[in-house]
Amino acid sequence: MKLDWRQGILYIAALGMEGCWLYALISLLNNQAAGGRLSAIGVLLLYPLAFVFNALLQRLRWHRFALRSISWLAWVAGMLLIVKVQLFADLPLSNPEWLLAVPQSIAELIYTFKPELLILLSTGVIWWLGRRLATHKANFAALVSEFQFGLVILVITFLIGSQLSVSIGNAVLIVLTFFLYALAGISVAHALEGTSWLSGLYQGHWSGLLLISISFILILGLLISSVVTPELLQLVWSGIKWIWAAIMTMIAFLVSLLPASEPVELPPAMPMPGIEPNGGFKPWTMPEAVRSGLRITLGAVFFGLALVALWQISSQIFGWLRRKLASMAGAEFEPLPGAFRADLLALLKRLLSKLFGLRLAFGRRTKSESLLPRRASVRQIYRQLLRWAAASGYPRDISQTPHEYYYALADVLPEAQGDLDFITQQYVRTRYGASLPTEYELQRLIHSWHRVKQSHLKKVKTEHLQEKEAN
Repeated sequence: MKLDWRQGILYIAALGMEGCWLYALISLLNNQAAGGRLSAIGVLLLYPLAFVFNALLQRLRWHRFALRSISWLAWVAGMLLIVKVQLFADLPLSNPEWLLAVPQSIAELIYTFKPELLILLSTGVIWWLGRRLATHKANFAALVSEFQFGLVILVITFLIGSQLSVSIGNAVLIVLTFFLYALAGISVAHALEGTSWLSGLYQGHWSGLLLISISFILILGLLISSVVTPELLQLVWSGIKWIWAAIMTMIAFLVSLLPASEPVELPPAMPMPGIEPNGGFKPWTMPEAVRSGLRITLGAVFFGLALVALWQISSQIFGWLRRKLASMAGAEFEPLPGAFRADLLALLKRLLSKLFGLRLAFGRRTKSESLLPRRASVRQIYRQLLRWAAASGYPRDISQTPHEYYYALADVLPEAQGDLDFITQQYVRTRYGASLPTEYELQRLIHSWHRVKQSHLKKVKTEHLQEKEAN
Protein backbone atom coordinates (compact mmCIF):
# COMPACT_ATOMS: atom_id res chain seq x y z
CA MET A 1 0.00 0.00 0.00
CA LYS A 2 1.84 3.07 -1.29
CA LEU A 3 0.89 6.26 0.52
CA ASP A 4 1.79 9.90 0.15
CA TRP A 5 1.76 12.32 3.04
CA ARG A 6 -1.84 13.37 2.33
CA GLN A 7 -3.13 9.81 2.53
CA GLY A 8 -1.01 9.37 5.64
CA ILE A 9 -2.91 12.24 7.28
CA LEU A 10 -6.21 10.51 6.54
CA TYR A 11 -5.07 7.24 8.11
CA ILE A 12 -3.67 9.06 11.15
CA ALA A 13 -7.00 10.89 11.53
CA ALA A 14 -8.94 7.61 11.35
CA LEU A 15 -6.56 6.02 13.88
CA GLY A 16 -6.94 9.01 16.18
CA MET A 17 -10.76 9.07 16.07
CA GLU A 18 -11.07 5.35 16.69
CA GLY A 19 -8.38 5.51 19.37
CA CYS A 20 -10.32 8.16 21.31
CA TRP A 21 -13.55 6.22 21.64
CA LEU A 22 -11.64 2.96 22.19
CA TYR A 23 -9.74 4.57 25.07
CA ALA A 24 -12.96 5.85 26.65
CA LEU A 25 -14.68 2.47 26.29
CA ILE A 26 -11.70 0.48 27.63
CA SER A 27 -11.36 2.88 30.58
CA LEU A 28 -15.04 2.40 31.45
CA LEU A 29 -14.79 -1.41 31.26
CA ASN A 30 -11.51 -1.38 33.16
CA ASN A 31 -12.96 0.58 36.08
CA GLN A 32 -16.22 -1.36 36.13
CA ALA A 33 -15.16 -4.96 35.36
CA ALA A 34 -11.44 -5.12 36.14
CA GLY A 35 -11.23 -2.86 39.17
CA GLY A 36 -8.84 -0.48 37.42
CA ARG A 37 -6.04 -3.07 37.27
CA LEU A 38 -5.32 -2.58 33.57
CA SER A 39 -3.65 0.26 31.70
CA ALA A 40 -5.96 1.45 28.94
CA ILE A 41 -3.09 3.10 27.08
CA GLY A 42 -1.04 -0.10 27.29
CA VAL A 43 -3.88 -2.07 25.72
CA LEU A 44 -4.49 0.62 23.11
CA LEU A 45 -0.85 0.56 21.95
CA LEU A 46 -1.77 -2.62 20.07
CA TYR A 47 -3.95 -0.58 17.69
CA PRO A 48 -1.23 1.25 15.69
CA LEU A 49 0.87 -1.93 15.76
CA ALA A 50 -2.06 -3.85 14.26
CA PHE A 51 -2.48 -1.25 11.50
CA VAL A 52 1.23 -1.17 10.59
CA PHE A 53 1.61 -4.97 10.75
CA ASN A 54 -1.42 -5.65 8.55
CA ALA A 55 -0.46 -2.88 6.11
CA LEU A 56 2.97 -4.46 5.66
CA LEU A 57 1.37 -7.88 5.44
CA GLN A 58 -0.74 -6.79 2.46
CA ARG A 59 2.43 -6.16 0.44
CA LEU A 60 3.22 -9.87 0.36
CA ARG A 61 0.40 -10.61 -2.13
CA TRP A 62 -0.13 -14.06 -0.64
CA HIS A 63 -3.36 -16.00 -0.47
CA ARG A 64 -6.07 -14.35 1.60
CA PHE A 65 -6.34 -17.30 3.97
CA ALA A 66 -2.59 -17.24 4.65
CA LEU A 67 -2.65 -13.49 5.33
CA ARG A 68 -5.56 -13.83 7.74
CA SER A 69 -3.94 -16.74 9.54
CA ILE A 70 -0.68 -14.87 10.01
CA SER A 71 -2.54 -11.75 11.13
CA TRP A 72 -4.58 -13.50 13.83
CA LEU A 73 -1.58 -15.50 15.02
CA ALA A 74 0.17 -12.17 15.53
CA TRP A 75 -2.87 -10.99 17.51
CA VAL A 76 -2.63 -14.03 19.82
CA ALA A 77 1.04 -13.25 20.45
CA GLY A 78 0.29 -9.58 21.15
CA MET A 79 -2.65 -10.41 23.41
CA LEU A 80 -0.57 -12.87 25.48
CA LEU A 81 2.23 -10.31 25.73
CA ILE A 82 -0.19 -7.72 27.13
CA VAL A 83 -1.52 -10.28 29.65
CA LYS A 84 2.04 -11.07 30.72
CA VAL A 85 3.13 -7.43 31.06
CA GLN A 86 0.02 -6.05 32.76
CA LEU A 87 -1.08 -8.93 35.02
CA PHE A 88 1.87 -11.29 35.48
CA ALA A 89 4.91 -9.03 35.33
CA ASP A 90 6.48 -10.78 38.34
CA LEU A 91 6.32 -14.27 36.85
CA PRO A 92 9.16 -15.57 34.66
CA LEU A 93 8.47 -16.46 31.03
CA SER A 94 9.03 -20.13 31.75
CA ASN A 95 6.10 -20.22 34.18
CA PRO A 96 3.03 -21.49 32.25
CA GLU A 97 0.57 -19.80 34.63
CA TRP A 98 0.32 -16.62 32.54
CA LEU A 99 -0.25 -18.68 29.38
CA LEU A 100 -3.14 -20.58 30.99
CA ALA A 101 -4.74 -17.46 32.50
CA VAL A 102 -6.84 -16.64 29.42
CA PRO A 103 -8.33 -20.16 28.97
CA GLN A 104 -9.09 -20.29 32.70
CA SER A 105 -10.87 -16.91 32.54
CA ILE A 106 -13.07 -18.21 29.71
CA ALA A 107 -13.93 -21.36 31.70
CA GLU A 108 -14.82 -19.28 34.78
CA LEU A 109 -16.91 -16.71 32.89
CA ILE A 110 -20.12 -18.02 34.48
CA TYR A 111 -18.82 -17.24 37.97
CA THR A 112 -16.67 -14.14 37.51
CA PHE A 113 -15.35 -11.73 34.87
CA LYS A 114 -11.57 -11.61 35.09
CA PRO A 115 -9.27 -8.92 33.65
CA GLU A 116 -7.71 -11.54 31.36
CA LEU A 117 -11.05 -11.90 29.58
CA LEU A 118 -11.30 -8.13 29.17
CA ILE A 119 -7.85 -8.10 27.54
CA LEU A 120 -8.91 -10.94 25.23
CA LEU A 121 -12.07 -9.15 24.04
CA SER A 122 -10.62 -5.64 23.80
CA THR A 123 -7.47 -6.69 21.94
CA GLY A 124 -9.58 -8.78 19.54
CA VAL A 125 -11.70 -5.76 18.66
CA ILE A 126 -8.62 -3.51 18.43
CA TRP A 127 -6.80 -5.94 16.12
CA TRP A 128 -9.86 -6.29 13.88
CA LEU A 129 -10.17 -2.49 13.60
CA GLY A 130 -6.49 -2.10 12.77
CA ARG A 131 -6.70 -4.82 10.13
CA ARG A 132 -9.87 -3.34 8.62
CA LEU A 133 -8.28 0.12 8.37
CA ALA A 134 -5.14 -1.34 6.76
CA THR A 135 -7.16 -3.12 4.07
CA HIS A 136 -9.54 -0.25 3.23
CA LYS A 137 -8.95 3.12 1.64
CA ALA A 138 -9.27 6.19 3.84
CA ASN A 139 -11.41 8.76 2.00
CA PHE A 140 -14.01 11.41 2.74
CA ALA A 141 -16.93 8.97 3.05
CA ALA A 142 -14.98 6.68 5.37
CA LEU A 143 -13.88 9.53 7.67
CA VAL A 144 -17.39 10.99 7.90
CA SER A 145 -18.71 7.54 8.84
CA GLU A 146 -15.95 7.13 11.43
CA PHE A 147 -16.83 10.52 12.89
CA GLN A 148 -20.54 9.76 13.16
CA PHE A 149 -20.00 6.28 14.60
CA GLY A 150 -17.30 7.45 17.03
CA LEU A 151 -19.44 10.34 18.25
CA VAL A 152 -22.31 7.97 19.05
CA ILE A 153 -19.97 5.57 20.90
CA LEU A 154 -18.49 8.43 22.94
CA VAL A 155 -21.94 9.72 23.93
CA ILE A 156 -23.08 6.22 24.93
CA THR A 157 -19.86 5.57 26.90
CA PHE A 158 -20.06 8.81 28.86
CA LEU A 159 -23.79 8.33 29.47
CA ILE A 160 -23.24 4.81 30.87
CA GLY A 161 -20.31 6.05 32.94
CA SER A 162 -22.41 8.81 34.49
CA GLN A 163 -25.25 6.37 35.28
CA LEU A 164 -22.84 3.89 36.90
CA SER A 165 -20.91 6.68 38.67
CA VAL A 166 -17.70 5.51 36.97
CA SER A 167 -15.13 8.22 36.38
CA ILE A 168 -13.48 8.22 32.94
CA GLY A 169 -10.23 10.12 33.24
CA ASN A 170 -9.37 13.00 30.88
CA ALA A 171 -12.88 13.08 29.40
CA VAL A 172 -12.50 16.65 28.10
CA LEU A 173 -9.13 15.85 26.52
CA ILE A 174 -10.61 12.75 24.86
CA VAL A 175 -13.46 14.74 23.29
CA LEU A 176 -11.22 17.59 22.11
CA THR A 177 -8.70 15.17 20.62
CA PHE A 178 -11.50 13.30 18.85
CA PHE A 179 -12.77 16.50 17.23
CA LEU A 180 -9.20 17.56 16.36
CA TYR A 181 -8.62 14.39 14.35
CA ALA A 182 -12.13 14.57 12.85
CA LEU A 183 -11.83 18.19 11.67
CA ALA A 184 -8.33 17.72 10.25
CA GLY A 185 -9.08 14.40 8.54
CA ILE A 186 -12.43 15.39 7.02
CA SER A 187 -11.00 18.70 5.75
CA VAL A 188 -8.00 17.08 4.05
CA ALA A 189 -10.14 14.25 2.63
CA HIS A 190 -12.62 16.74 1.22
CA ALA A 191 -9.80 18.71 -0.38
CA LEU A 192 -8.29 15.61 -1.96
CA GLU A 193 -11.57 14.47 -3.52
CA GLY A 194 -12.64 17.90 -4.73
CA THR A 195 -10.94 20.91 -6.30
CA SER A 196 -7.90 20.42 -4.12
CA TRP A 197 -6.66 23.48 -2.29
CA LEU A 198 -3.67 21.29 -1.37
CA SER A 199 -2.38 21.63 -4.93
CA GLY A 200 -3.80 25.02 -5.89
CA LEU A 201 -2.34 28.49 -5.99
CA TYR A 202 -3.61 29.36 -2.51
CA GLN A 203 -2.32 26.26 -0.76
CA GLY A 204 -0.63 28.20 2.05
CA HIS A 205 -3.67 30.43 2.58
CA TRP A 206 -6.14 27.53 2.90
CA SER A 207 -3.76 25.44 5.03
CA GLY A 208 -3.22 28.31 7.42
CA LEU A 209 -6.96 29.03 7.57
CA LEU A 210 -7.63 25.35 8.36
CA LEU A 211 -5.06 25.28 11.18
CA ILE A 212 -6.37 28.56 12.63
CA SER A 213 -9.99 27.29 12.54
CA ILE A 214 -9.14 24.00 14.23
CA SER A 215 -7.02 25.77 16.88
CA PHE A 216 -9.81 28.26 17.56
CA ILE A 217 -12.35 25.45 18.00
CA LEU A 218 -10.09 23.54 20.40
CA ILE A 219 -9.22 26.64 22.44
CA LEU A 220 -12.90 27.56 22.64
CA GLY A 221 -13.70 24.01 23.79
CA LEU A 222 -11.05 24.20 26.51
CA LEU A 223 -12.41 27.55 27.71
CA ILE A 224 -15.97 26.27 27.81
CA SER A 225 -14.91 23.10 29.67
CA SER A 226 -13.00 25.15 32.21
CA VAL A 227 -15.86 27.61 32.77
CA VAL A 228 -18.82 25.21 32.68
CA THR A 229 -18.17 23.27 35.90
CA PRO A 230 -20.60 21.23 38.02
CA GLU A 231 -20.66 24.08 40.53
CA LEU A 232 -21.70 26.52 37.80
CA LEU A 233 -24.41 24.17 36.56
CA GLN A 234 -25.67 23.76 40.13
CA LEU A 235 -25.73 27.53 40.51
CA VAL A 236 -27.68 27.92 37.27
CA TRP A 237 -30.11 25.22 38.37
CA SER A 238 -30.59 26.95 41.72
CA GLY A 239 -31.32 30.20 39.89
CA ILE A 240 -33.91 28.46 37.69
CA LYS A 241 -35.60 26.95 40.76
CA TRP A 242 -35.63 30.37 42.47
CA ILE A 243 -37.22 31.99 39.42
CA TRP A 244 -39.82 29.19 39.26
CA ALA A 245 -40.61 29.62 42.97
CA ALA A 246 -40.99 33.36 42.46
CA ILE A 247 -43.39 32.77 39.58
CA MET A 248 -45.47 30.35 41.67
CA THR A 249 -45.51 32.86 44.57
CA MET A 250 -46.73 35.58 42.22
CA ILE A 251 -49.48 33.30 40.89
CA ALA A 252 -50.54 32.42 44.44
CA PHE A 253 -50.66 36.14 45.33
CA LEU A 254 -52.82 36.93 42.31
CA VAL A 255 -55.16 34.08 43.19
CA SER A 256 -55.47 35.39 46.74
CA LEU A 257 -56.75 38.72 45.39
CA LEU A 258 -59.83 37.05 43.93
CA PRO A 259 -62.96 37.06 46.16
CA ALA A 260 -63.49 33.82 48.02
CA SER A 261 -66.67 31.90 47.24
CA GLU A 262 -69.31 31.45 49.95
CA PRO A 263 -69.32 28.06 51.65
CA VAL A 264 -72.09 25.74 50.48
CA GLU A 265 -73.40 22.93 52.61
CA LEU A 266 -73.26 19.61 50.83
CA PRO A 267 -76.18 17.21 51.12
CA PRO A 268 -75.58 14.16 53.27
CA ALA A 269 -74.11 11.23 51.42
CA MET A 270 -76.32 8.30 50.63
CA PRO A 271 -75.44 5.14 52.51
CA MET A 272 -73.66 2.57 50.38
CA PRO A 273 -75.09 -0.93 50.35
CA GLY A 274 -72.86 -3.44 52.01
CA ILE A 275 -71.00 -5.88 49.79
CA GLU A 276 -69.87 -9.13 51.18
CA PRO A 277 -66.24 -9.84 50.36
CA ASN A 278 -65.65 -12.71 47.99
CA GLY A 279 -63.06 -14.98 49.45
CA GLY A 280 -62.10 -16.37 46.04
CA PHE A 281 -61.23 -13.00 44.45
CA LYS A 282 -57.60 -11.91 44.53
CA PRO A 283 -56.43 -8.77 42.77
CA TRP A 284 -53.78 -9.52 40.08
CA THR A 285 -50.38 -8.06 40.72
CA MET A 286 -47.67 -7.78 38.10
CA PRO A 287 -44.74 -10.15 38.77
CA GLU A 288 -41.38 -8.57 39.47
CA ALA A 289 -39.82 -10.27 36.43
CA VAL A 290 -42.43 -8.68 34.16
CA ARG A 291 -41.82 -5.28 35.76
CA SER A 292 -38.07 -5.63 35.22
CA GLY A 293 -38.64 -6.60 31.60
CA LEU A 294 -40.92 -3.62 31.03
CA ARG A 295 -38.39 -1.27 32.62
CA ILE A 296 -35.63 -2.62 30.39
CA THR A 297 -37.87 -2.35 27.32
CA LEU A 298 -38.85 1.21 28.17
CA GLY A 299 -35.22 2.14 28.74
CA ALA A 300 -34.25 0.60 25.39
CA VAL A 301 -37.02 2.57 23.64
CA PHE A 302 -35.89 5.88 25.13
CA PHE A 303 -32.27 5.04 24.37
CA GLY A 304 -33.18 4.28 20.74
CA LEU A 305 -35.08 7.58 20.49
CA ALA A 306 -31.99 9.40 21.79
CA LEU A 307 -29.83 7.71 19.14
CA VAL A 308 -32.32 8.63 16.40
CA ALA A 309 -32.36 12.24 17.60
CA LEU A 310 -28.55 12.35 17.62
CA TRP A 311 -28.42 10.92 14.11
CA GLN A 312 -30.99 13.42 12.86
CA ILE A 313 -29.05 16.34 14.38
CA SER A 314 -25.82 15.10 12.78
CA SER A 315 -27.52 14.69 9.39
CA GLN A 316 -29.04 18.19 9.60
CA ILE A 317 -25.66 19.69 10.48
CA PHE A 318 -24.03 18.05 7.45
CA GLY A 319 -26.94 19.12 5.26
CA TRP A 320 -26.55 22.71 6.45
CA LEU A 321 -22.83 22.59 5.71
CA ARG A 322 -23.48 21.23 2.21
CA ARG A 323 -25.97 24.04 1.49
CA LYS A 324 -23.51 26.64 2.74
CA LEU A 325 -20.69 25.21 0.66
CA ALA A 326 -22.93 25.05 -2.40
CA SER A 327 -23.56 28.79 -2.17
CA MET A 328 -19.83 29.61 -2.10
CA ALA A 329 -17.93 30.25 -5.32
CA GLY A 330 -15.48 27.48 -6.09
CA ALA A 331 -16.50 25.33 -3.11
CA GLU A 332 -17.20 21.62 -3.44
CA PHE A 333 -19.27 19.17 -1.49
CA GLU A 334 -20.19 15.53 -1.82
CA PRO A 335 -23.60 14.43 -0.53
CA LEU A 336 -23.65 11.34 1.63
CA PRO A 337 -27.32 10.64 2.42
CA GLY A 338 -27.78 7.99 5.05
CA ALA A 339 -24.09 7.30 5.60
CA PHE A 340 -24.43 6.52 9.30
CA ARG A 341 -27.65 4.55 8.78
CA ALA A 342 -26.05 2.50 6.00
CA ASP A 343 -23.00 1.75 8.16
CA LEU A 344 -25.14 0.71 11.11
CA LEU A 345 -27.35 -1.54 8.97
CA ALA A 346 -24.29 -3.06 7.30
CA LEU A 347 -22.80 -3.82 10.73
CA LEU A 348 -26.00 -5.49 11.91
CA LYS A 349 -26.24 -7.53 8.71
CA ARG A 350 -22.65 -8.71 9.04
CA LEU A 351 -23.32 -9.78 12.63
CA LEU A 352 -26.46 -11.67 11.61
CA SER A 353 -24.67 -13.33 8.72
CA LYS A 354 -21.87 -14.47 11.00
CA LEU A 355 -24.22 -15.72 13.72
CA PHE A 356 -27.02 -17.32 11.71
CA GLY A 357 -25.54 -17.74 8.22
CA LEU A 358 -27.96 -15.27 6.59
CA ARG A 359 -25.48 -14.21 3.94
CA LEU A 360 -27.74 -14.81 0.94
CA ALA A 361 -30.60 -12.74 2.33
CA PHE A 362 -28.50 -9.61 2.75
CA GLY A 363 -25.67 -9.91 0.25
CA ARG A 364 -27.23 -8.14 -2.72
CA ARG A 365 -28.56 -5.16 -0.79
CA THR A 366 -25.30 -4.63 1.10
CA LYS A 367 -23.43 -4.51 -2.18
CA SER A 368 -25.79 -1.87 -3.60
CA GLU A 369 -25.50 0.24 -0.46
CA SER A 370 -21.69 0.08 -0.58
CA LEU A 371 -21.76 1.56 -4.10
CA LEU A 372 -23.72 4.69 -3.14
CA PRO A 373 -20.58 6.80 -2.47
CA ARG A 374 -19.33 6.02 -6.00
CA ARG A 375 -22.52 7.44 -7.51
CA ALA A 376 -22.11 10.57 -5.38
CA SER A 377 -18.45 10.91 -6.43
CA VAL A 378 -19.31 10.87 -10.15
CA ARG A 379 -21.97 13.53 -9.74
CA GLN A 380 -19.64 15.59 -7.56
CA ILE A 381 -16.88 15.58 -10.20
CA TYR A 382 -19.36 16.67 -12.87
CA ARG A 383 -20.51 19.56 -10.63
CA GLN A 384 -16.90 20.62 -10.26
CA LEU A 385 -16.53 20.58 -14.05
CA LEU A 386 -19.60 22.82 -14.38
CA ARG A 387 -18.27 25.29 -11.80
CA TRP A 388 -14.81 25.29 -13.35
CA ALA A 389 -16.15 25.95 -16.84
CA ALA A 390 -18.54 28.64 -15.58
CA ALA A 391 -15.68 30.39 -13.78
CA SER A 392 -13.69 30.24 -17.04
CA GLY A 393 -16.48 31.96 -18.96
CA TYR A 394 -18.36 28.98 -20.42
CA PRO A 395 -21.38 28.27 -18.19
CA ARG A 396 -23.85 25.55 -19.08
CA ASP A 397 -27.21 26.81 -20.28
CA ILE A 398 -30.33 25.49 -18.59
CA SER A 399 -31.66 24.03 -21.84
CA GLN A 400 -28.40 22.24 -22.72
CA THR A 401 -28.14 18.49 -22.25
CA PRO A 402 -24.87 17.01 -20.96
CA HIS A 403 -23.92 15.89 -24.49
CA GLU A 404 -24.68 19.31 -25.99
CA TYR A 405 -22.59 20.94 -23.29
CA TYR A 406 -19.79 18.48 -24.02
CA TYR A 407 -19.71 19.55 -27.69
CA ALA A 408 -19.57 23.19 -26.61
CA LEU A 409 -16.60 22.54 -24.34
CA ALA A 410 -14.86 20.30 -26.88
CA ASP A 411 -14.82 23.21 -29.39
CA VAL A 412 -12.77 25.39 -27.02
CA LEU A 413 -10.74 22.50 -25.53
CA PRO A 414 -9.99 20.12 -28.41
CA GLU A 415 -6.93 18.67 -26.64
CA ALA A 416 -9.12 17.60 -23.69
CA GLN A 417 -11.87 16.09 -25.82
CA GLY A 418 -11.19 12.51 -24.65
CA ASP A 419 -11.26 13.39 -20.97
CA LEU A 420 -14.38 15.54 -21.34
CA ASP A 421 -16.13 12.75 -23.25
CA PHE A 422 -15.27 10.20 -20.56
CA ILE A 423 -16.49 12.48 -17.75
CA THR A 424 -19.75 13.20 -19.61
CA GLN A 425 -20.39 9.53 -20.41
CA GLN A 426 -19.81 8.45 -16.81
CA TYR A 427 -22.10 11.19 -15.51
CA VAL A 428 -24.92 10.30 -17.92
CA ARG A 429 -24.65 6.58 -17.13
CA THR A 430 -24.63 7.21 -13.38
CA ARG A 431 -27.20 10.03 -13.27
CA TYR A 432 -29.79 8.71 -15.71
CA GLY A 433 -28.94 5.01 -15.99
CA ALA A 434 -28.81 2.06 -13.63
CA SER A 435 -25.08 1.32 -14.04
CA LEU A 436 -22.48 2.30 -11.48
CA PRO A 437 -18.76 2.90 -12.08
CA THR A 438 -16.17 0.37 -11.01
CA GLU A 439 -13.25 1.30 -8.82
CA TYR A 440 -10.99 1.49 -11.89
CA GLU A 441 -13.43 3.76 -13.74
CA LEU A 442 -13.75 6.02 -10.72
CA GLN A 443 -9.98 6.41 -10.43
CA ARG A 444 -9.76 7.10 -14.17
CA LEU A 445 -12.53 9.68 -13.81
CA ILE A 446 -10.61 11.49 -11.08
CA HIS A 447 -7.43 11.53 -13.19
CA SER A 448 -9.35 12.81 -16.22
CA TRP A 449 -10.83 15.64 -14.21
CA HIS A 450 -7.43 16.66 -12.81
CA ARG A 451 -5.91 16.69 -16.30
CA VAL A 452 -8.69 18.94 -17.59
CA LYS A 453 -8.52 21.25 -14.58
CA GLN A 454 -4.77 21.65 -14.21
CA SER A 455 -3.68 21.62 -17.86
CA HIS A 456 -6.17 23.88 -19.60
CA LEU A 457 -7.76 26.23 -17.08
CA LYS A 458 -5.34 29.09 -17.66
CA LYS A 459 -5.40 28.69 -21.42
CA VAL A 460 -9.20 28.80 -21.61
CA LYS A 461 -9.32 31.95 -19.50
CA THR A 462 -6.73 33.65 -21.73
CA GLU A 463 -8.55 32.82 -24.98
CA HIS A 464 -11.85 34.01 -23.52
CA LEU A 465 -10.32 37.32 -22.43
CA GLN A 466 -8.79 37.80 -25.89
CA GLU A 467 -12.20 37.23 -27.52
CA LYS A 468 -13.79 39.80 -25.18
CA GLU A 469 -11.05 42.35 -25.99
CA ALA A 470 -11.45 41.75 -29.73
CA ASN A 471 -15.21 42.32 -29.49
